[in-house]
Formats: sequence, structure tokens, C-alpha cells
Amino acid sequence: MFIRMRESKGFTLVELMIVVAIIGILAAVAVPYYQRYIQRSRLTSLVMPGVHVLQTNVGSYFSLNGQFPSGASFAALLGDADSSYFSVTGPANANGTAITFKLNKGGAAGSTNPLLSLANSVLTCSAIGDAVMPNTTKIIGWAYSGNIATSMGLGGLQ
Repeated sequence: MFIRMRESKGFTLVELMIVVAIIGILAAVAVPYYQRYIQRSRLTSLVMPGVHVLQTNVGSYFSLNGQFPSGASFAALLGDADSSYFSVTGPANANGTAITFKLNKGGAAGSTNPLLSLANSVLTCSAIGDAVMPNTTKIIGWAYSGNIATSMGLGGLQ
């Protein structure tokens, strides 16, 4: 006499637990990368346009005057840059080459700050002169440093 076994039409508890464990491991790896990606995209869209405008203005000033702006002349260059999410400190004197951007805790008036997790972080942009002809009034690039450059992968010559 043959006894027929009932057909299995589902998943066992062990199989479901294995799938849940695999999904958990994948999520634990993917979520930090996704959060970093979001912060970098927000930094790129909210801060970097202001950084580039200021770099362009400083480069123009340097090419016309042969020195870096400082004091009131540096403050006059800030008018074009949207600095809602950062404050800027320029070179201390005409021989200085570094511009420091510090992210604010607050954003524009009446809004939340999408960069709150990066608040009080610093990005320093230092002008790189022409090494072949050091006495010329020429900036060939900018070197980024600071904890924003390190955490967002912006370090080095840009």
C-alpha cells in the first residue's frame, strides 16, 4: 500500500528567515552610501554654485589687480553668490590665497536646512598659481581641503 505525501506549496520558516537576513545585510550596507549620496547632491546643488561664483570673482579680481581681495574688496565680491547655507571668510590680507566656507545651522528664512547634518563643517578653497611662471597673475586651479572635502570626496586640485 502506497501512502502519498502531501505536496508542499509554500516556504518554510527557515527559508523566510534567510531571505529576511539577506535583505537586512544589504540594507545595512546600502543605507549609509545612499545617505552620503543625498548629502553630496545637496552640497552640490546648494553650496557649490556659490563657491564657484566666488572663485570666479576672486580669479577676475586677481587677474586685474595682481593680488587677492581682502577686507571690503572681498566683501564686494560676495554679492553674486547665494550664501543662504554658508558663511564665507576671505583671505586675511592681499597675500592670502584661502577662502573658507562654513555651513550654517539654518537655511533660508522660513525653510528647513537640508544640510543640517553638515552644519558647522568647513570647506577651504586655496588658489593654485602657475608653477611654471610664478610671477604671473594667473590662477590655474583650486585645492579643496577641510572636513567637507574629506567626507564628500572633494579633496585635491579641482
